[in-house]
Amino acid sequence: MTVIPGETPTIATQGELLVSVSGLVKRFGGVTAIKNGSIDLYRGEVHALLGENGAGKSTLVNILAGIVRPDAGTIIVGGEEVTIANPRQSRALGISVVHQHPVLFPDLTVAENIMFADAPPHNRAGLLSWKGVEANALRAMTRLNVHLDTSELVKNLSSAEQQLLEIIKALSDDTALLILDEPTAALSKREVKSLMEVIARLKSEGVAILFVGHRLDEVFALADRVTVSRDGTTIVTGPVADFTPESAVTYMVGRALDSVFPKVDVVPGAVHLEVKGLTREGSYENVHFSVRKGEILGLAGLVGAGRTEIARGIFGLDAIDGGEIIIGGTPVTIHSPADAMRHGVAYVPEDRTREGVILDQSIQFNLSLAVIDTLTRLGLISPTKDRGLSTSFIERLGIRTSGPAQDVSALSGGNQQKVVLAKWLSTDPDILILDDPTKGVDVGAKSEVYRIVSTMAQAGLTIVLISNELEELLAVSDRVITFYRGRQGAEFTERPFDAEKVLASMTREVSDVNAR
Repeated sequence: MTVIPGETPTIATQGELLVSVSGLVKRFGGVTAIKNGSIDLYRGEVHALLGENGAGKSTLVNILAGIVRPDAGTIIVGGEEVTIANPRQSRALGISVVHQHPVLFPDLTVAENIMFADAPPHNRAGLLSWKGVEANALRAMTRLNVHLDTSELVKNLSSAEQQLLEIIKALSDDTALLILDEPTAALSKREVKSLMEVIARLKSEGVAILFVGHRLDEVFALADRVTVSRDGTTIVTGPVADFTPESAVTYMVGRALDSVFPKVDVVPGAVHLEVKGLTREGSYENVHFSVRKGEILGLAGLVGAGRTEIARGIFGLDAIDGGEIIIGGTPVTIHSPADAMRHGVAYVPEDRTREGVILDQSIQFNLSLAVIDTLTRLGLISPTKDRGLSTSFIERLGIRTSGPAQDVSALSGGNQQKVVLAKWLSTDPDILILDDPTKGVDVGAKSEVYRIVSTMAQAGLTIVLISNELEELLAVSDRVITFYRGRQGAEFTERPFDAEKVLASMTREVSDVNAR
């Protein structure tokens, strides 16, 4: 059947099959995103969908959301075959989706964004009821146990707050299937815990939950069943008890990963980057560290510790109020990214979709942005140089694409991240600052990204690495410095690092984390 907007969906009872997808096929031009996708979703169950970036997970989510139409396959909801032609029909079936990247109106308030999730409330005169809008927003937030200022503009919210707002919007009283596509990528541990509590409540209410995630610890804590997809094909489905993190990784990538985070030992060269007394009021204070050529310095801290702000200050995105930046032994003045680039500094930002790439432009266009001067002659871009640049980096970094002309939006998260890396590597930098470079990518893509980072260190680049994933930060760094609420903490120099002591310094749980 084709669902009519407003039609009451057929909802299965607790524990019964709600949604069944089989034989799904979807092609985008010459790229097949899903070859043979199948999954069954039951009421009152958390079903985790795992796979590398490019495995077809997001395409499946978009099909169930009514954003993408499949080329073949069957979707059955509540025992009836359906065609989901648009998002309204998806919502009419009781399907709510929280996408990996928030889809919000930045210039509207929190309450107004929640209002657009369903029919806006009206008063007896038929006019929009602002009291009703406020009441609905507060009720929706209470269900999630989240408290945001309903009058705040969304553009002023943090990434984590925007993700939480997206979840609030998705939940409605008639939600039968809640799809969470990488919902925790921008959340702190406290916020993740809150989300897990909400998922547990919804599960007890009989809601079916499809959890698409890369963090295996979260998957094994939440899921009842697991489906693994590889290269657009469903590989295996079973109870979570039948899997281990190691076996899940093997299913995802088709091989065992002896080392997810490859680390190549490099003998560091001379000190190349120093910061002394770096200060930005309200963000960080009296920061001092040095990094050698070929060395990877890890900056560890909780969300809000000031690490990203330090990176933005060094790259000239934000003004610094005091301190020195010294490159190659010479103090430098950096007021803008152009200044930073002239001194050989490149910065891969935390939010690749808003600051790293232009999604609706091609790979070739994105890679030319940082080096456009080298590709032009008499004000015109050389097509040969332009295409040659993108082709060389596609091969060098192993970007999975149909070609340089493909839009970045059509790439998987891991391949989008490679495009961001390629853009900045094209500037031939001496110093590379990486801010959470594997955020929102799967374990296989993480391994590939850090293989590239290790290769760059071998080539003599000076690397500053920020990551919210402590395990990977400790695995690939040569030294680690901790931060807590804008203040610098302990420095760890001996590998393998003591994760407990690093974490203690990040949270200031002990007085002397360096005590041996």
